[in-house]
Amino acid sequence: MSKDFPTAGFVIGIGASAGGLQALESFFGSLPPDPKSAFVVVQHLSPDFRSLMVELLQRRTQLSVCVIENSTALELNSVYMLPPGSTVSLQGQRLLLEERQESAVDYPVNHFFLSLAQQKCDRAIGILLSGTGRDGTEGLKAINRAGGIALVQSQETAQFRAMPGPPVSSGLVDEILSPEELARAVCDIIRYTAAQTSLSAIATPLLPAHKLAQILEILQQQQNSDFSQYKLGTLHRRITHRLLLSKVDTVDQYIEHLKTTPKEVKNLRQDLLIGATRFFRDPNLWSVLQTEVLPGLLERLQPGQPLRIWVSACSTGEEAYSLAIAVDEIIKQTERHHPVKIFATDIDQEALTIASQGSYADTIVRDVDAKRLDHYFIPQGSAYQVKKFIRTQVVFASHDLTKNPGFSQMHLVSCRNLLIYMQPPLQEQVIKLLHFSLAPQGVLILGPSEHLGTVCCHAFLCIDQHWKIFRKRRDVKLPLSRLIQSPAKRAVALPKQPKTMRSPYEGMLASIFKLRFGERPTTCLLVNTSGQILHIFLNTAQLLEFPLGKLNTNILDIISPTLKIPVSTALHRAKRDQQSVFYSDIQLPELDAPQHMNLWVGSAETNKAMSNDSLIVLLEQVTIADSTKPASELDFNPCSDLSQQIRELEFELQQTRKNLQTSIEEMETANEEQQATNEELLAANEELQSTNEELQSVNEELYTVNAENQERIEQLIELSTDIDNLLQSTDIGVVFLDNSLSIRRFTPAATQVFNFRPG
Repeated sequence: MSKDFPTAGFVIGIGASAGGLQALESFFGSLPPDPKSAFVVVQHLSPDFRSLMVELLQRRTQLSVCVIENSTALELNSVYMLPPGSTVSLQGQRLLLEERQESAVDYPVNHFFLSLAQQKCDRAIGILLSGTGRDGTEGLKAINRAGGIALVQSQETAQFRAMPGPPVSSGLVDEILSPEELARAVCDIIRYTAAQTSLSAIATPLLPAHKLAQILEILQQQQNSDFSQYKLGTLHRRITHRLLLSKVDTVDQYIEHLKTTPKEVKNLRQDLLIGATRFFRDPNLWSVLQTEVLPGLLERLQPGQPLRIWVSACSTGEEAYSLAIAVDEIIKQTERHHPVKIFATDIDQEALTIASQGSYADTIVRDVDAKRLDHYFIPQGSAYQVKKFIRTQVVFASHDLTKNPGFSQMHLVSCRNLLIYMQPPLQEQVIKLLHFSLAPQGVLILGPSEHLGTVCCHAFLCIDQHWKIFRKRRDVKLPLSRLIQSPAKRAVALPKQPKTMRSPYEGMLASIFKLRFGERPTTCLLVNTSGQILHIFLNTAQLLEFPLGKLNTNILDIISPTLKIPVSTALHRAKRDQQSVFYSDIQLPELDAPQHMNLWVGSAETNKAMSNDSLIVLLEQVTIADSTKPASELDFNPCSDLSQQIRELEFELQQTRKNLQTSIEEMETANEEQQATNEELLAANEELQSTNEELQSVNEELYTVNAENQERIEQLIELSTDIDNLLQSTDIGVVFLDNSLSIRRFTPAATQVFNFRPG
């Protein structure tokens, strides 16, 4: 007997396509008679054929199986089948039918799963079975992000693997099981949740505080994620789901399972990172932003000043791109041209990867109107990609909002539906960090169910109480309290760096140079063949100047500008001729008239062939009276040395230009041919894709009809066998005639009356 459906009851949505009949029969055949929940099956069916799904499934289960009618009320222990040519959505405790539009995107599974996630949240279970196409992927993600359970059929047991495949790769699936195991998992979840509810009524939690602390400590150590200040209800619910799906019986067993299974720790962290988002969520909020908030922000900007926006906890990026589109529309309306820079952050690296690509399933047509789709998106098969001029305005980065502000002087900060998962101390800390990030009179947007709290409310003016839009006061500062530390955190001792041992003879180098050069200023360096300084032996000549900023160790960048040409030429000749180079009489403007520089560049290895690794550069300041020229000494003549080097470089440049011009011409020709070919391929691909989608839809429908007919044929064969056995065993003589009075068949007893011979 059916019962009224409770508000806290589970609703299980099941999506299937080609090959789904066998999976559905196995699933419902494994359920107990009283699962205490309702099941809604959304199967791709052809509107041109009568479906036999109700009759076929009713043979496999004791649950009541019926076709959905408009405004059908849910009942416990019932299975509701979607009729052909319709879509269904959940509203409250009723199922609403709509006629499927021919021009609309044909994703009935997604349509129901999205409404299921919105209406039932953590009491929703979505299951995706065998089928082709991508229907159900976005809906399953929505169920997971809303706190529900997302399950898919394993690839090994699915006849068609296309539908269960994409959700698995997204990382938002709780478990991958066979149909029989899916049925047992659903029953375990419902039974365990009911037990938890009954124990909560007598204040006996299934997850004690000390065991919860152990689990959070494992998350902190292995995933560097601190959830200690999240609300207990969210933590209990999510951890309980993972415990059930891990097939362990107790919390202690689950803790041991976490310690030995890093993948499960990652899955648990992913479950706790709730990322529910979509384009232009809450349309009325966006109307308020475009009429009351954004125009005022643009008016207060100086000419050419960029508009800076921060979207915290951005998940997969839909809200960040929505803001970019909304700002672009207002800039065009007001004709106030300002650069726009939007910073979008999250701690979920997988979600950030999806966001940075800017590609979303075509189910976004429910949230983005046709005009915006045409102007801001590029269709790509079964997906839409945000256009490049919008994507370049958004910078995605990993950032933990609970630890530091991250940004400053922001004109608008959006932090929607994140505080609701945090305990009050952490909420207060996050609001203070957001307040610090805002520029004077900057705007803060929270979720509709969130508030500033008593400590921080005086620091903001309320713009819209319903949509929780606030403006930062000019004259109020909130002290940033010390970060809340989790008990799971432990100080980590850094390993001590071993001290490098210096040779006792290194200290003698200065004395040796003094004996050789006396009091004359000298600079001596060891450089590699690229001019990078490896070691500085002496710099009493003070010829090295290290500029501010990033350290640069190239000798030509830090030596005195007047010496760049002679040093560069000497290094070039030393490498080319494989011998030492000595220049004298190098005049420097900063030296007095009788003084000049001597330059020596040679191999770092003595009495050996020229080394390919390092060179010694020695610069000595001398007076004319001290100078005595050895036979190998050369006066530095920049004209002759540079002219030879320039001729070599010019020849190389000329050859490079010729090769480059030839390559450019070949590339241009090839590019034109590829563009023409690409246009033809794009046109052909669009036609093939459209044809493929039609054939795929027809194939799914025909496969389902064929599966139903196979079931009916098996029933007819069984019935025919039963009749044959009955006729063979009866003692009554019976003769069967057709319309022409020809004998069709007879029983063995009839041969005793008539002279019949079988043949």
